[in-house]
Amino acid sequence: MKSTITSRYFLNGWPLFFLIAALTFACMIAGLVLIGTSTPEATVELIRLSVQLASPWVFIAFVTSPLQQLFPGSVSKWLARNRRYTGLSFAAGFGWQAVCIAALFALHPSYYGEQLHNTVDLIGRIASYIFLIAMTVTSFFSVRRKMRPEHWRWLHLVGIWYFWAVIWTTYAEHALSSAVRTIDVVYTVMGLLVLFLRIAGYLKFQAGQRIQKTGGLAHKSFFHNSRDGWLSVRVYPLTAVSICTGVQPLMGLPAHLFRKKF
Repeated sequence: MKSTITSRYFLNGWPLFFLIAALTFACMIAGLVLIGTSTPEATVELIRLSVQLASPWVFIAFVTSPLQQLFPGSVSKWLARNRRYTGLSFAAGFGWQAVCIAALFALHPSYYGEQLHNTVDLIGRIASYIFLIAMTVTSFFSVRRKMRPEHWRWLHLVGIWYFWAVIWTTYAEHALSSAVRTIDVVYTVMGLLVLFLRIAGYLKFQAGQRIQKTGGLAHKSFFHNSRDGWLSVRVYPLTAVSICTGVQPLMGLPAHLFRKKF
């Protein structure tokens, strides 16, 4: 079997997570050396850096399933195989924000109280860390097995949408401000792109579900109305679906049904 770059050991599973976490750690240490925490503004820059390092991974986790629907292939399979670890990479990166906020509170309490501490932001941060902890803990199979499947699914569905919305609106707000930076525009566009792909993937999935349901009804009609002839008009819609979509609804039917009887 031919090896591809996505099949490399260090790009899958826990090695991938530790690689991403190590790179994030190196970037934060570099930021600490270059930016420092001597002023409140510098510490705020470190907070922004931590979010910038975490944001790509939540966007990737947000769009992994839609990419499987839209572009099935080795890359989308690799993303699906490592969705758990890209999600944990986001959690690790976002955790640095909590560290930097704690540093700001400890080193510059007056600035924190005057500039950053307000009720709306505090509620948002609390909600973010509740989702972050809950989604991280339930990413481990030992915990997941103790949950109802529908509860796990809703937690991660609501959580991923929440983080997409919080991160995208933050960058969009900065992109529309007078102090806009290139990174704000990049992440704003990236957030819209993954949203578009997620919607497109959902629509394609729903279309596939409708085709399957239509096919099932036509099969039933075919079997229960065989007096109309072997290739009755009830089968023609299936043929049209096959031509238009590439799906073969009749595949899997017993071969003897299509043998002419004498």
